[in-house]
Amino acid sequence: MNMKLNRDFLLKFKPARLVLIIITIIVLFIVVEIYFYFRSTVKVFIDNKTIVFHTRAKNVGELLGKIKIRLNPQDIVIPKPDNIIPYNGFIRIIRVSEKTQELIVPVGERTKKTKFTNNLRHVIIEKGSFIEKHITVNVIYHDDKEYSRKTVREKESYKAIYRLHLIDKKTKKIETTYNLLKVKKRRMVATAYYPGDPLAWKDGTETFLGLKMQRGIVAIDPKVIPLRTRVYVPGFGYGYAGDTGRVIKKNRIDLGVNNAEEEKEWMHKKVTVYILDKRKSW
Repeated sequence: MNMKLNRDFLLKFKPARLVLIIITIIVLFIVVEIYFYFRSTVKVFIDNKTIVFHTRAKNVGELLGKIKIRLNPQDIVIPKPDNIIPYNGFIRIIRVSEKTQELIVPVGERTKKTKFTNNLRHVIIEKGSFIEKHITVNVIYHDDKEYSRKTVREKESYKAIYRLHLIDKKTKKIETTYNLLKVKKRRMVATAYYPGDPLAWKDGTETFLGLKMQRGIVAIDPKVIPLRTRVYVPGFGYGYAGDTGRVIKKNRIDLGVNNAEEEKEWMHKKVTVYILDKRKSW
């Protein structure tokens, strides 16, 4: 009975119509296959490149597991791994990295200037600090491009400043500056002498170099500090090595002062002598 019905059913269709039906079924099958083929095509954008995969994975996480893409703990997956694969088949992975940077920002100087006018030259002594701010910054990168930064720590550092400025008599402006932290220095024993000192050569009126004796002229051992050398002695001030002495040997310096009363302040006193440079005149 069934075979007769099927035969009768087929007989109702002409051969051409039957062929058309078969072709239609085949085309529909192909369309469905193409649909599912492209529906299963996934594009993964990672490390600045696009990788194409064909998969029937249920969700993003399953897909990433199948294609064996290694993720770092901080990496961002769009959509998230537990989401189904999006209709457009596009998945993006953002590589997240983190770095710490140390920044040094100059803040400026804080100094105190003291002017001295009682020796051969007007000078300014400048003491203080140069301040820098050290900033620790945490920087987050998305695919090697800076995404955000956060300041983690700030602290200030101080570098000592100790300078001597020589002032030009005419212009009243700074002529020369010496960094007292970098010039040579020497620990010495000081004595003093003054104009008219009976113990000095030519009664202290004239120096070995023929200069007029006055406050700021100092006598030294030329083997230790060359003649015509500019010096600075804290408390005494700016000086010029323009004299020698019979008893002024080795680590001994004789400071030219104004009078016998002032001489007493410097007798056998330990001082630090900053050796600036050698010049033809003070």
